Amino acid sequence: MKSRISIIWLLFVISIFLGCAKSISIHNGNYYISSNTGNDNNSGMTSDSPWQSLIKLSEKEFLPGDSILFAKGSTYEGGFIIRSSGILEKPIVIANYGSGPDPVFSNSSSSILNGNVIQVHGKFISVEGLHFKDCSNTNSSNDKEILSVGAIYAVTGADNLTVKDCEFTNCPIGIYINSQYCLITNNYIHDCNRFLSEPDWGPIGIVIGNSYNEVSYNTCRNYVKVGGNYGADGGFLEFDDRYFGNKVHTVKVHHNISIENQGFAEIESKVTGDSLNFYYNLSDDYQQFIFYWGGNNSKVENNTVIRTRPSNNGAVNTVFAMKNGDFSLRNNIFVVGNGIQVLNTAPYDMGNYEKVVHEHNLYFCNDESTTDPCGKPLNMGEMITDPGFLSWSLCDYHLNFDSPAVDAGTNLGYTLDLENKTVPQNKLPDIGAYEKGNR
Repeated sequence: MKSRISIIWLLFVISIFLGCAKSISIHNGNYYISSNTGNDNNSGMTSDSPWQSLIKLSEKEFLPGDSILFAKGSTYEGGFIIRSSGILEKPIVIANYGSGPDPVFSNSSSSILNGNVIQVHGKFISVEGLHFKDCSNTNSSNDKEILSVGAIYAVTGADNLTVKDCEFTNCPIGIYINSQYCLITNNYIHDCNRFLSEPDWGPIGIVIGNSYNEVSYNTCRNYVKVGGNYGADGGFLEFDDRYFGNKVHTVKVHHNISIENQGFAEIESKVTGDSLNFYYNLSDDYQQFIFYWGGNNSKVENNTVIRTRPSNNGAVNTVFAMKNGDFSLRNNIFVVGNGIQVLNTAPYDMGNYEKVVHEHNLYFCNDESTTDPCGKPLNMGEMITDPGFLSWSLCDYHLNFDSPAVDAGTNLGYTLDLENKTVPQNKLPDIGAYEKGNR
């Protein structure tokens, strides 16, 4: 009997040990990298024993819940591939640790991973709190090769990528998304005045090449290259699905700020998808708000659009291109100058505006170059009047209490304005991206 009990006890102990071993094998690990204090012969498993370079990262298989942490104040040149995948509850996180400025990454050679710093192949990856700077453009004239550049590049199938709280400085493409269900949020993309590919392609903050993605709460500033075949080119966003077998549709672009870029967004002409929707954005740019060369059945709502800067490109002096015509514009403020009319781009062949549904928009020309800034007969709830901003001289586009845009919108179901103020503050939402407080 004793012998039998001993055997049972032994089996119990073994089962406990195997259970512990299994839990250890899926333990969420932290991996540390420091260009300043690391060594690639270290374990990389503690902040006191970090790796030094990016080499280990392309070799290592990471588990769901693992974190890859770069020391603040460190710098890295080149790129790496993440092939491992997380899961919904436990993404693989690429972030920072320590104190000081965010770690800085650059890939100055398009011959190394096409100029990518992080090339994402796995699913459920989150990139947080990193700074990408002075990354590569390309000498290629092949559009498919041009659209392989990007500081962060997600290949087709690398779904559920999150990029948040990162900075991109002087990167001809900041983020390129060929995957689905990705979130690009709260990033600062700024100051690129170089060609992506000379002489046609200016710099682009974010490129979207697939469906079910979201671009929100980002700020993009000064993405423009003057010169080249178009006079000037560049901008915050581009949608393009020509080369990698994907289809762009169902993309939400909201709560973004775009200042002094050549344009806010451009949808390439081959894009046929629906629901490329833009709401609660601020655009104060040199050229278009949105070029819908492609796309169908999309909404543009509660944006504040300032098109008073010279375009840098005399051939394109407009707010929209809407080639397919099946669009709705509601609750927007459009301020124009230089003779621009929002829904009339003659003599340019920019779209069929007779089909555009436009309601509850406010139009204004700030330099008296036109008395009709809309360009079409006004529809329900629309007006031509000064929007009553807090300060034109300071480019403060919040609304005064007596602004005609206050309580003048129609309820479209949104709950937060550009600054996360509750919508509506009164019975009806305000027109534009900023909701005024209770009167």
